[in-house]
Amino acid sequence: MVAIEPVRQREKERRRHPRAGRPADKPSTTVSGETSLAAAHPAWPARFRVEAEVLRVALAPLAPVIEHVGSTAVPGLAAVPVIDMAVGVSDPTAVDHYAGRLANFGFLLMTGETHRTIDRRVLIRQVRGVRTHHVHVISAFGPAWHQLLMFRDMLRLDRDLALTYESLKRELAQQTRGRPLMYASGKADFIASVLGRPAFDRSQA
Repeated sequence: MVAIEPVRQREKERRRHPRAGRPADKPSTTVSGETSLAAAHPAWPARFRVEAEVLRVALAPLAPVIEHVGSTAVPGLAAVPVIDMAVGVSDPTAVDHYAGRLANFGFLLMTGETHRTIDRRVLIRQVRGVRTHHVHVISAFGPAWHQLLMFRDMLRLDRDLALTYESLKRELAQQTRGRPLMYASGKADFIASVLGRPAFDRSQA
């Protein structure tokens, strides 16, 4: 009986966090540049919740606050089928100390200059070379945090705005095939223009 209990406990942990410690799930270092849009899928929120729970365990010492952001967080909105997540912590650079632990849980800490700033880190998750999750690690409740959540909520509340954004993304996807940075830049300009509207400018609050 003494030998059986630890085995049962480990089995419970494996069921609760099935990817922990599974080398086959570690992402490769190659990031897909795919920008093809897909119709909204009802499984996207569930895909967020599963990985949010994994990240809560992997980054437990940092007490992360986690939100589903981006187009996959907006019901009915077409999107590149990559789940965007915002992970808020007090110090994003602290995530560097958990790179190995994150890899064991299936997440790769990106090291390029565009993914690594004083107040931001980026994680990705891939399955068989296809990116499935994109994680923005930022200061909890800081400016970047509020902007991500504000834009998401505006899209959820304003269907016309969401359709305009979807149309723009389809156009950008056609124009920037194989150039994901240009696609992202085109979206960023639109997002900045929306968040800069007087009614939503935080400096006016």
